[in-house]
Amino acid sequence: MRIFLLIIACIYVTACAGLTGRPAPFADIHLHFNWDQEELVSAQEVIRILKSHNVELAVVTATPSANAVKLRRQGGDWVIPIYSPYIDMGARYGWFNRNDVLAYTRQALQSGEYFGIGEVHLMVGLGPRRDNKVFTGLLALAEEFNVPVLLHTEASSYRYLQAVCQKYSRVRFLWAHAGGLLGADHSEGILKSCANVWIELSARDPHHYGRLLDGDRRVPDDWLAVFKKFPDRFMTGTDPVWKAYEIHRWDRADEGWLHYDEFIQFHRHWLSQLPPDVEKKIRLTNALNFWQKKNRHD
Repeated sequence: MRIFLLIIACIYVTACAGLTGRPAPFADIHLHFNWDQEELVSAQEVIRILKSHNVELAVVTATPSANAVKLRRQGGDWVIPIYSPYIDMGARYGWFNRNDVLAYTRQALQSGEYFGIGEVHLMVGLGPRRDNKVFTGLLALAEEFNVPVLLHTEASSYRYLQAVCQKYSRVRFLWAHAGGLLGADHSEGILKSCANVWIELSARDPHHYGRLLDGDRRVPDDWLAVFKKFPDRFMTGTDPVWKAYEIHRWDRADEGWLHYDEFIQFHRHWLSQLPPDVEKKIRLTNALNFWQKKNRHD
């Protein structure tokens, strides 16, 4: 009778792994815990959500950045805070004109509480330019402290990033969202061009950036081919920001964490379509190697 009840329970646990009901371990390398998310969920609740989904490594950026540190203190050293140049709520679109960003970032990295820089947005036509002194100053700090940069570009080609990663070849970059709406050929192009770039596939779902799955919710052949060709260069994450196109939704808190199950199950669905060895690397081991073995201040 007990075995029967366990089997029935497993039916109702998404991504059930055997009779334990535990999903496979997951490394979520694109998380936010911003001030307007904390209005709805506490640090303790966020850690509970992550543990319930068997997240073994969580990379967090936040505004204010101290919110990311809150999660590490609540959860432990499997939570990896990275420092955001958006030092206050008004800095989202003007950070690159503020010289104090560099001083704050240096102080944060010196504290030992942050293990990367990001998320940094480069928006074609909106700024900053790729030669902006604050942006290049952040890259110099990343090289000095040997920490990666989570970089979000909005451009029509991977070549926009190529100019940066080739010039700053000693900086390790994580390319957020696989370049947004760009297809598999752009991921392949940047991986061939820059050995210092890894790609993360967060927000490749219908709520943010589509074009990862076809109409039948299958991984298309071109994406499957590039995953197989570069199995060690991809990671994934959930980016739990709800209705991200409403950047200045000042009148309501961001309920992204309330939809975390939806986000992570999307990724588990497409990952399950990959060859097992590739699936495990993208789901977990690439991130563990990148963040836990390589990313040190020494």
